[in-house]
Amino acid sequence: MKLRMQITKDQEIRFISHLEYVRTIGRAIRRAKLPAAYSEGFNPHLKFSLASALGVGVVSYTEFVEIELAEPMEVLAAAQALDAALPRGIRVLAADAVDTHHAALMSQAAGAEYRVTLPWAADISEAAADFNAAPQLLFKKAAPKTKAGFKEIDVKFYIPHLTVTVEGENTVFSFDCKITPTGSMKAVDLLNALNERYALQLPVELADIERLRLYRVGKNGQLLPMLNADAVKLA
Repeated sequence: MKLRMQITKDQEIRFISHLEYVRTIGRAIRRAKLPAAYSEGFNPHLKFSLASALGVGVVSYTEFVEIELAEPMEVLAAAQALDAALPRGIRVLAADAVDTHHAALMSQAAGAEYRVTLPWAADISEAAADFNAAPQLLFKKAAPKTKAGFKEIDVKFYIPHLTVTVEGENTVFSFDCKITPTGSMKAVDLLNALNERYALQLPVELADIERLRLYRVGKNGQLLPMLNADAVKLA
């Protein structure tokens, strides 16, 4: 039996690394005394995984953890136990049981919806329109471990369309970003690419980044939720 749960990474812990986030969830699974399965071998570890790595500084209301159980457990009881064992900054929002033969959780996540808020108000509608019309936007991202020291990515492959609005003193960017088996791209890289292409001077270091939704893509291209419609909701 596998349990899939929707969890958060709230504002107060947005600067912890993905590795520390994973470790925190593993410790909570043990504290909750869930009948989690362990791998075999000399150094057994808990059988659980997350859907997609989240960048440092990003808030999310739509992370997913999948836990393999050694014995069945009622979904609501498991979700409540894990929620009680998690530290402040991580909450369980919903949970469901999934077939043990389903594809791995990471391979199912195909896209994410983001909102990026900058405390900086300016009319960049012309740049946004040009971005949306462009067939390609190449951006050189620093990659110290590569021979060249950078890698070139096509921003439009990951983010085909961008909506920009001014809300009071803030500029808000809304977009969907593809997640592929070979990776995705960060919201800060989008902002840096826009600065480079259009000389916008966006204050990237002040960006408030939120991941609002994570989803699968069906055979006909439709966007599907990561949980079933009858999933148990805690919040």
